[in-house]
Parts: sequence; C-alpha cells; structure tokens
Amino acid sequence: MRLLQRRPEFVMGTLVLVLVIVLAAARTDGFAVTVGAEAAPPAAAEVSEEQPWFDLGMEVWDESCYGCHADLTYIPELFLAEDGRLYLLELMLFGVRGEVVIEGFATNLRHRPYANFEDEELSAVLNYMLVAWGNEEQLPSDPPPVFYTPEEVAAARAPERSNEEVLERRPNPWE
Repeated sequence: MRLLQRRPEFVMGTLVLVLVIVLAAARTDGFAVTVGAEAAPPAAAEVSEEQPWFDLGMEVWDESCYGCHADLTYIPELFLAEDGRLYLLELMLFGVRGEVVIEGFATNLRHRPYANFEDEELSAVLNYMLVAWGNEEQLPSDPPPVFYTPEEVAAARAPERSNEEVLERRPNPWE
C-alpha cells in the first residue's frame, strides 16, 4: 500500500505493461518463448518458396492485398471446394460484393476487381495465397495441387462476369 501511495505511476506502469503482455499473448496463435536455437521452418514452406512464382506473388500481395487482408487462412478450403478454383480466379478478375459466410460467420464481402494485373502477376498472387500463412499444410499432397498458370488466367478473362455472377458461383465449404 505504501508503494501505491508513494509511487502510483510505477504501479500503474507495471499494470499497463502486464496487461499489454497478456493481451499480446492472447492474440498470438501458438505464443511461446523459445530459448536457444530457432526452429527450422517447415519443409512445405521451403518447397513453396522454391516455386518460380513465389517472389512475384509475395510482392503483388504486399503491394496490393496486404492493406485489406492480414492473411487468408481459409483460402485452401475455398480452393478445394467444388468450383472453388474458378471462383477464386473470377473473384480476383471481376471482383465481388454481397453477403457471404466465411468460416461460419456471415459478412459483407466487398472485393475490387484486379483485371488490370498481368496474367503472370494474378496467377502468382493466387498461388501465393494458397501456400502462405501455413495454408500449404491444408492442401492435399497426393495428388498435389495444380497451381494457377498465366495461361489459365488469360483464358478466364472472357466472358467478363458481373459481381453478382461471381457471387452466385461462390462455393461455401462451411455449410
């Protein structure tokens, strides 16, 4: 009690610091303190980084996508759903607006079109989303996923689709 009376700023500062640490730990998946050598990255991530599109996909993500999305850990579920591969491609080309369910939660989806991207850029960022944030662990290994190609993006540009048409074709793996 005497400390509180004499040094209230010290006690309050300590409480704030403890609160910040607790909140940071609660918001961090897999929070742990490691002493010693850093663990090696998982083998799947190393394989992903060896893909020829990886660096371009990460660059496009950082420049154009990160501002709205911190991560997209549900992308493999959409990709693997029936017609999910085509939906993700059309979402990026033509955009979409409307009510959807993502991982069991209703949300108003508003995604702008990126038809202005080059075919190589669009295929690279789609592939990057499939393997980033641990997503590659959700993809099947046998048979392995077929990644997007610039040729596939070029073929999907026509016929052009409206936001409503893209939304109607959206699979919902969480139903």
